[in-house]
Amino acid sequence: MPTIAESQLANGWMEIQQTSGKVTITQSPPRPAKVGDRLNKPGDTIETARSSMALLRLDSGMGSIQVAENTKLRIQKLKKLLDGSRITTLAIEKGQVRTKVRRFTSPRSSLQIVSPAGIAAVRGTEYGISVSDDGRMVIATESGLVAATAQGETVELSTGFGSRIREGEKPSPPQKFDKLLKLDVYDIEINDSQLHINGTIHPLNTLAIAGVEVPVEDDGSFEALVEIPSLKSLSQISIAVRNPLGEEKAYPLLAGLR
Repeated sequence: MPTIAESQLANGWMEIQQTSGKVTITQSPPRPAKVGDRLNKPGDTIETARSSMALLRLDSGMGSIQVAENTKLRIQKLKKLLDGSRITTLAIEKGQVRTKVRRFTSPRSSLQIVSPAGIAAVRGTEYGISVSDDGRMVIATESGLVAATAQGETVELSTGFGSRIREGEKPSPPQKFDKLLKLDVYDIEINDSQLHINGTIHPLNTLAIAGVEVPVEDDGSFEALVEIPSLKSLSQISIAVRNPLGEEKAYPLLAGLR
């Protein structure tokens, strides 16, 4: 049975302030997003394609959310109470978002971003979340404090720290995240139309080769077999390393062959 306060909840909203590339919103039916569009009910979804992005503004100046390429973000709850409190729950199914939220003035306000692996909860901070194709969720705090929760366990992430969560597992202990976006390549082999590569990155980062995401182990190691159109295309292929804040560095593949 809902409380009196809950029965008098009103919808909040997220407004699209900026888009680049192909951005779609689902509000029955799906359609291209445009500046000024608002998402305001459970199930409303925004999705970005490759080389696309969107910037969202939360209502009442609560903050903003930057949605990176290849990301799908859905509203689970977006409400405001009569006392001015905000209750916001968003689900990220894939991709990466960077959120900047002012400090809440009401103890009843909350902002949570969830994935099948875990939950990130804040009370005024700047932080980033990425969800890999294999379901790995990574949370990192640029400023303030974030609580990462999964399987009944919570770790607090202060400025400069992050944690990774895999579905069915507890959050990893806090560790410094990487702003240098370092890449170490150990071996590259080319056979016909396939590229075999292995190396390491920071365990909280993600990796993409020619725009295709590569799974990363918990120690940061990776091994990938990537299809390439032709040997001539090698000069156009890059290896992109991205941290949970959305900061990215691209390495030309040919540099790793030298």
